[in-house]
Amino acid sequence: MADLLVEVAVNSAPGAIDKTLTYRVPPEMAAGVRVGSLVLVTVGKQMATGLVVDLQGGTGHSSLKDIRAVLEADFLPPHLVELGRYMAERYFCPLAVALSAMLPPATGRRLERRWRWVPTSGEETAASLNLAGYLPSPARAVAAYLAEVAVAGESQLRPFARGRELAGALKILATHGLIREEWNWRQAPGVRRPYWAVPRPGAAAALAGMERRAPRQARILRALLEGGPRPAADLAAGNGYTALRRLEEMGLIELTLGPPAGAEGMPPSRFEGGSEEYGNHGGAGGGVAPLQLNRDQEEALRAIEGALSQGGTFLLYGVTGSGKTEVYLRATRAALARGRRALFLVPEHSLIPQVVARLRQAVGDGVAVIHGNLSPGERAAIWERARRGEIRVIAGSRSALFAPLPDLGLIIVDEEHAGSYKQDAAPRYDAREVAIKRGHLEGAVVVLGSATPSTETFYLARRGAINLLQLPRRVENLSLPAVEIVDLREEFRAGHQGYLSRRLRQEVAAALAAGRQAILFLNRRGYAPHVLCRRCGYVPLCRHCDVALTYHQDGTLRCHYCGRGEPARANCPACGGSLVRLGAGTQRVEAEARALWPGARIIRADGDTTARKGRWEEIYRTFAGGHADILVGTQTIARGMDFPGVTLVGVVNADLSLYQPDFRARERTFQLLTQVAGRAGRKSAGKVIIQTYNPADPAITLAAAQDYRRFYEQEIAGRRAGGYPPFVKLVRVGFSGRDEAGVIEAAHDLAGSIKGAGAQIEVLGPAPGFPVRVQDNYRWQLVLKVPAWSRNKARLAGCLANYRPRHDIRMIVDVGPVNPW
Repeated sequence: MADLLVEVAVNSAPGAIDKTLTYRVPPEMAAGVRVGSLVLVTVGKQMATGLVVDLQGGTGHSSLKDIRAVLEADFLPPHLVELGRYMAERYFCPLAVALSAMLPPATGRRLERRWRWVPTSGEETAASLNLAGYLPSPARAVAAYLAEVAVAGESQLRPFARGRELAGALKILATHGLIREEWNWRQAPGVRRPYWAVPRPGAAAALAGMERRAPRQARILRALLEGGPRPAADLAAGNGYTALRRLEEMGLIELTLGPPAGAEGMPPSRFEGGSEEYGNHGGAGGGVAPLQLNRDQEEALRAIEGALSQGGTFLLYGVTGSGKTEVYLRATRAALARGRRALFLVPEHSLIPQVVARLRQAVGDGVAVIHGNLSPGERAAIWERARRGEIRVIAGSRSALFAPLPDLGLIIVDEEHAGSYKQDAAPRYDAREVAIKRGHLEGAVVVLGSATPSTETFYLARRGAINLLQLPRRVENLSLPAVEIVDLREEFRAGHQGYLSRRLRQEVAAALAAGRQAILFLNRRGYAPHVLCRRCGYVPLCRHCDVALTYHQDGTLRCHYCGRGEPARANCPACGGSLVRLGAGTQRVEAEARALWPGARIIRADGDTTARKGRWEEIYRTFAGGHADILVGTQTIARGMDFPGVTLVGVVNADLSLYQPDFRARERTFQLLTQVAGRAGRKSAGKVIIQTYNPADPAITLAAAQDYRRFYEQEIAGRRAGGYPPFVKLVRVGFSGRDEAGVIEAAHDLAGSIKGAGAQIEVLGPAPGFPVRVQDNYRWQLVLKVPAWSRNKARLAGCLANYRPRHDIRMIVDVGPVNPW
């Protein structure tokens, strides 16, 4: 009789396993094993979990190890296993690494080793305990405990002994037949519902007398009165649980388990229940009158709805404010009406609050969230609920793409041009490509949307490889904002001081006088990016990275690569001269704005202010609710945000991304400027001021004109002439290690191997990374231009598979790199 063999991708073994392993299935387990089963296997002398990725038959395989147990027969849907194979083959990574992206966090940690007391009758137990009395003391204590509780995990046995002593005691007891080892697959974690704080009658009257004597309590009350009910953990993070409890004792607030009924129209700020369902108890639509679609929106929606029965891929290209989100929502509702489910991807966590609020208004109950700020337990809980079919729509960042939703009918990839859709750690996948593949495997519609599509995506649409849908005008026939370019060279010649030009200052003052809101955008955090001694030229550098330290307003110098900081000096350590702070970050812009408009309510959104969990949602609600006049921020605020009160956007320095060492630098600049300009005038006439030292650069002038098509034509011509994507496939091979000479040698060795393979692959480099040293590791890279990818891919894969760098040098392969390295 033929044995049943399984190919297993091991996902929780110690060390790295870069291939699948073959095991035999005992006959009694064969009925419960299929592709996607989670099984317990032995790797060396260790136990590990693994996914069955293929079934085979054969005879004469007695030397193979048996699988030890079937933990869950239907753990991962087969189409997701197939998606993992696609990722492994496309991105040159082991299948187990590709599949790890699809598994819930801490899958391996749900496997628990336990010890069971073997004697069953009272007489056997008494005799066994008598025997144990002659054993060393830890073994005696463990035996007495197990005889009482019958079975226990190692964590429960640690009070009696630890480490080697515990291992020795267990081995002695097992040798004498008193206990046996077994493995337990623990249940998935449940969902913890967070407490919410709700203001009670009398809170407003009590606030005035509380400002001086209890400022923490006053801050909590003011936040609740201005923004409505909030998760208690958000309030406690900044003000303390003691203040919350005191307010509850005074009868000024009430703590409820989960959001109260009065808060269902507001997205939970922390999404702690991202593992929760965000139901709209008011039913679909949440009482909000449906918007009237214009003709372009109706045509786009009809095309998407028409494909829901067979699948397809669309690019929804629409100018900023053209109503793309409303098309997404209607398409989601149509998919749900057909009994299908939907994924809604956004590039930034900052976009989740408004997306969830809109989804809940549109489709009612059954919306959940997945993003990187959730705890492993929360993500695991929502993964399980999605697998069981309890969730209809999942919104989130790129990791949400792998949620095991059954009957998936629609995948939306909003702001598809964003570089954050490319994963920079293994598996280094592009969420746009993987979304299209998942849609193909499951017969789902995939909608990529953007006002500034990536050049590669628009090229595919122009060629007919994906369907192009267009929204050429703003909703309600609103005009695009008027854009004005300010030449900062002229500001310098005129002797103007400050980072906000005279023209921008005039427009901000006018917006404030009219009771409107303004955004000041600068894609650089900190106070001053450059610190310099003008006497000797000394620049403080990070001791672990080859980068200059950035001055922050709290008096520290920080490295924005490794995060290390040190106190800022007033004087140069080399010559004693004064250190000057040059350039501006968002902190400096905020300080200048406060000095110019002391009565304005100014808030800042960047990596420093939003680092604390829940802080971004607080900033978003404050500004969207009209409780602040000026928002200073980085790219966090640049795309996808809908702030109805904003009539002015000021770009403080449009040149920051223009000359980066990357062929996409101009495209990024154009996209960023177009997107941030699109935040202005979404409900009334808007204005945009772009400050630049390069007012004639096409990326800036065409962004000012909001002319995507002309920019695309110039960009695609340049890429065709230079041999860049989409006309070739780029592969970056990075090398890192503490020995720079060894890193460079490894890069040269692989470059020679690829050149000698006879493939038509252009090898650029070796060249240093940018920066060349990060966290004490030197970084060098090769960039490979691979024409005819399908023909040359196998040869390149062979070169990479056959090359093994030194053990102390890490090699990183990134297919289709998007972000500089």
